[in-house]
Amino acid sequence: MFTGKRIEIFLKVLIFLGLASLLIIIFSQKVQFTSSDLGRHLENGKVVWQDRQVLFSNFYSYTETGRPFINHHWLSGLIFYGIYLLGGFNLLSIFNIILALFIFGLVFTMVQRAIGFYGAGFLALPPILLLSERVEIRPEIFSYLFIILTWMLIERTAADRRYRRLLWLLPLFVFWVNIHIYFFIGLALIGFKAAAEFLPPLFRKAAGEPRRLSGAWAAAKPWLRNLFYLSLACLINPNTWRGLSYPFSILQGYGYDIAENKSIFYLSSLMINYNFLIFKSLLALLALSFLLLYLAAKKIDLFHLFLGFFFSGLALFASRNLALFGLVAFWLISQNLGRVLSFLEIRRPLVARLWPRINAYLASSLLLLIICSSFYLLRDYSQQGNFIRTAPGWGLSAGSDDSASFFQNNGLSGPIFNNYDLGSALIFWLYPREKVFVDNRPEAYGDRFFKEIYKPLQSDPAEWQKADAKYKFKAVYFAYTDSTPWAQEFLHSILSDNDWALVYFDRYTVILLNKKLTDPETVRKLSLDLWSLRSRLRLLAAQSDNRGKLQLASFAQLVDQPDLAAELYKEVIFNVPDNRQALAAFAYLYADSQDAYSLRQSLVYFRRALQVGYELPGAYDQMGLVEWRLGEYQKAEAYWRSALSLDRHDASALSYLDQIKGLEKQGKLPLPK
Repeated sequence: MFTGKRIEIFLKVLIFLGLASLLIIIFSQKVQFTSSDLGRHLENGKVVWQDRQVLFSNFYSYTETGRPFINHHWLSGLIFYGIYLLGGFNLLSIFNIILALFIFGLVFTMVQRAIGFYGAGFLALPPILLLSERVEIRPEIFSYLFIILTWMLIERTAADRRYRRLLWLLPLFVFWVNIHIYFFIGLALIGFKAAAEFLPPLFRKAAGEPRRLSGAWAAAKPWLRNLFYLSLACLINPNTWRGLSYPFSILQGYGYDIAENKSIFYLSSLMINYNFLIFKSLLALLALSFLLLYLAAKKIDLFHLFLGFFFSGLALFASRNLALFGLVAFWLISQNLGRVLSFLEIRRPLVARLWPRINAYLASSLLLLIICSSFYLLRDYSQQGNFIRTAPGWGLSAGSDDSASFFQNNGLSGPIFNNYDLGSALIFWLYPREKVFVDNRPEAYGDRFFKEIYKPLQSDPAEWQKADAKYKFKAVYFAYTDSTPWAQEFLHSILSDNDWALVYFDRYTVILLNKKLTDPETVRKLSLDLWSLRSRLRLLAAQSDNRGKLQLASFAQLVDQPDLAAELYKEVIFNVPDNRQALAAFAYLYADSQDAYSLRQSLVYFRRALQVGYELPGAYDQMGLVEWRLGEYQKAEAYWRSALSLDRHDASALSYLDQIKGLEKQGKLPLPK
């Protein structure tokens, strides 16, 4: 017979499994191998036994060979490679999910103790969604685990003052310093605890007594001592003191801008990301929880306050830290609100009598919210891709390694010119037979390489000719999903260059061969003429989901096939009428037309995109240009001002408005058509 207690336990189990299911859905995204770091990590795990230079130098490149490089994540590569040998990419995905569930379970347990099960359940949803920012198989997931374990050990030690327990952190930090660069966060946690213990005695003044430095030092000493021991433990890495100090110098000489290292304020003008709003909401709730705690108790836990500032700063500094902030904020908010509720004695007699009924309402509401969230996430990829951004499932995205098979099966060889995004995948596929031009480790190449070589040769034909003469490129192997301006310029140029033959493309990459340096028979046999190109593009599109169709449509535009691009955009819009990416892409396609009808169609699709959330300055900039070409000068100005309302530093809108002012002063502003 089911009693009230058993029903409550059953509901709690069901709710926790529901939250875990949301996490599983979010982490069950296939790896888009051509733009991830995973290939290089796997190769590190394979090569480290054969050549230790992989720990100290830019090992995989023929352009910057031998450049000093501190391989701070080599051990994660070893772990990933071992798992890969046991079960391939599918097992790697499962391992990543299990680790994420374990981390979430640890944090949820601590939150539940502070604020109760149902409070933890409601508060868990935003952090779960924020974790969608970092679902790829990366070394940093180990850091998430180690940060939580370190924090838990600090809290337990602070409660019972058994400082010897902190010695358990020594082996963890030896492991951590070799697995991911965020070991410095663990050291920071100990440092913040030392500061939190040191400051109160220093500023506490008993009646008639001076401030006592000795008391402050005595309180902080055990923590400082362990901070010293842990710092020594972090010297146990292949690069010793250089490895220990590397977190403070890694960003020096970064010559390449990476989206994940940019703040949300910079990125919000370039992309639509719902996690930015979730982060801002959590940040506001975190600040409010500290304020409520102060108002209720007239004091704040300094350690938690330091953590709040520190992890908020990390997230504001770089979007890559949003997921980590979500976990930390989850814990901190619960601690603060739990103390507020405790101070206010929330469980008074009246509330106690109503508690069973309140629990029933809370459980029902939470279950309904979880079910709705699950349905939303399951449809998200095919609709908008707000949180599920690659194909659902485990392992690699369909066709991820098809280009490597083509390259190897046809006996092609380098020197290869490749782009930044594709480097790690090429390392895994082709090393040691081929080395790469570049890979996605800016610190391994330096500022000069990117600013004076990599970017110029893509945007300046003269620089390309110079580099081609120096390196004698035989193949261009490029991920055309690279949306940087220089990459798109280069692709448009090289795809129309008569000295290069397009021999392969798929949903992610293109391969071109240098006609002068490749056997003519090979070029003749593999070259794609216009009919072959269009046929293959349609065949790939028929086998692709909406995301794949959009990528192929962008390729169609690169090879000057706008009719095929339009065909694919229409297909996606037919499948998902509110797909903002397809609507905007179709609008940009029409905006390149010359006739008035197409330009007006461009505005129609831009407005539809705006209605479904495509609120970006670039869209308003383009709409202003279209209106200007149609002779609607006042409407053009209004759109450019709308762009500035989203980003007051938008260079395009500022330039256009300055030009309008100049024309007005000279009396040359055209009359409306």
